[in-house]
Amino acid sequence: MYKSTLTLITVFSCLLLNGQILFEDEAAIRGMTLHTGTIGNGNGITFVDYNNDGWDDITLPSGNGVPLRFYKNIGGFFVEESLITPQITYQVRAVSWVDYDNDGDKDIFITSDTNGNRLYRNNDDGSFTNVTIASGLFEDNVFTYGISWGDVNNDGCLDLYLSNRSVDSVITNYFFKNNCDGTFTNFTEQSGLNNDPALTFCASFFDFNNDGWQDLYVSNDKIYPNFLYINDGDGTYTDVSEITNSNIVVDAMSVTVDDYNNDGYFDIYITNTPNDLGTETSGSILLKNDNGVQFTDVSIGSGTQLDSWSWGANFLDADNDTDLDLYVSCQYTQDDNFPTYGFYDNKSDGTYSQLGSFGFQNNEYRSYGSATGDVNNDGKVDIAVINNLNTVPNLWMNNSSSVNNYLIVNLLGVVSNRDGLGSVIEISVANKKQYRYVTNGESYLSQNSLQEFFGVGNATTVDYVKVKWLSGIEDIIYNVNVNNTLKITEGNTLSLANPNNDIELTAYINQISKTVNIASNTLMEQIDIINIAGQKINSYEVNSNNLKADINSFSKGIYLLKIHFKGNNIVIKKIAIF
Repeated sequence: MYKSTLTLITVFSCLLLNGQILFEDEAAIRGMTLHTGTIGNGNGITFVDYNNDGWDDITLPSGNGVPLRFYKNIGGFFVEESLITPQITYQVRAVSWVDYDNDGDKDIFITSDTNGNRLYRNNDDGSFTNVTIASGLFEDNVFTYGISWGDVNNDGCLDLYLSNRSVDSVITNYFFKNNCDGTFTNFTEQSGLNNDPALTFCASFFDFNNDGWQDLYVSNDKIYPNFLYINDGDGTYTDVSEITNSNIVVDAMSVTVDDYNNDGYFDIYITNTPNDLGTETSGSILLKNDNGVQFTDVSIGSGTQLDSWSWGANFLDADNDTDLDLYVSCQYTQDDNFPTYGFYDNKSDGTYSQLGSFGFQNNEYRSYGSATGDVNNDGKVDIAVINNLNTVPNLWMNNSSSVNNYLIVNLLGVVSNRDGLGSVIEISVANKKQYRYVTNGESYLSQNSLQEFFGVGNATTVDYVKVKWLSGIEDIIYNVNVNNTLKITEGNTLSLANPNNDIELTAYINQISKTVNIASNTLMEQIDIINIAGQKINSYEVNSNNLKADINSFSKGIYLLKIHFKGNNIVIKKIAIF
């Protein structure tokens, strides 16, 4: 009796000391009862609202005759449904939901290192069409593991990077540029990206130097260094791995990008295997971004150097206390004498403390991909983890008893890509800032919710929420109430920034003749007129310094002019028709 009471007191005390963080596996009771088979090196998991109903769904890759599984979220509980006909039952590494054609619904891209990749267009009627070949991609097997989407030239259309891995193969990674008409062009050779074969698991587009262009970090396994490519602003890249100290050589499994210290520059966490395998570096690596100039390995000093068979990793504010904690999934069980997972509580001073196992009871699985989302829309971030050996996934529900408040931000791109990928969200609470970067391709072969979650402590109002879109538009909303979801449509706050300051441009509406009149000191190539819902109403091939266009058929409302100049320069102007 005495020992039992002492144990309870000890556990309770630990919970108090760690901010009452508690995660409990509720996969079975919430309807996720099926596994995905066994795949060597495992696969990823996707935690994205694929039907735009406001609830984060879960998608599980397939393997060994087990079908691709789509779990639809209905009020916090999951029901399996079939979306692809015929079912996919071959080995799939990763699944990505993305609106590649900017038509308002989520399409699906699937990678396989045995049967090639597939792109399925959403027909907006519950069905999907395989458009892989028609879109300019190919179904040949190039041993693809990871998927990364980004807009490398800020034209509003998402480009595609494929991370390919095959031992003793001449296969390289591939980069496809989106032509903005539903098709892609293989731009690998022209892109400036390394075209040598490497054992690449995954990569991530992000803006490491805050210049408004998406750079690319590539995570390679074993003897190959990781690559950091800086975006040159013209659709090509330059390798800056060595000069930025980001060319580490580890058994790199993931690329997890976030701003763990809230300084406005995005950092990278890279999972690794034990130091007796492949490379001499011990444990996973946290690269601190030093003001967009270079990176510093702060793994030991930060307390996040997990020495295990680590795979997936996710930053999240588990207790909504305004800083980002860290979860890491691991492959081996306790019988192998390695940690089975890692959870690190951010101490708000650039360091972390490791949370004990009481936060994740019985977490002894061979885990691979992990992703974050919100199952029950309670503002507390949950974690979905895919396991191997015919084991069902874990759904680690955030049942922390913290009373801290939160804010969720959803983005809808209009001039930028529809998903808002590449956008930087900044919030301020009592002059303390937080930052999030919207990506697609995270953790190990996984995809987090496209909602961005902010913990705000005991604050009842957020001073402002600012969104910097890839288009150059900035939206700012002041005095935002907490404990709700803020939906921001690009351009709705009428706050526009022109990153091309050398271009002089005037645009006005003649309300009598119903014409739009545009003049510039620089030759214009194309002008698109877009309504506030993101639909292109008209497009003009100009090749002139002036345009006068009839708008009699346009309804009253706010419109955006997307004006293209040579050299991929784009300027956005807003007009109002009365």
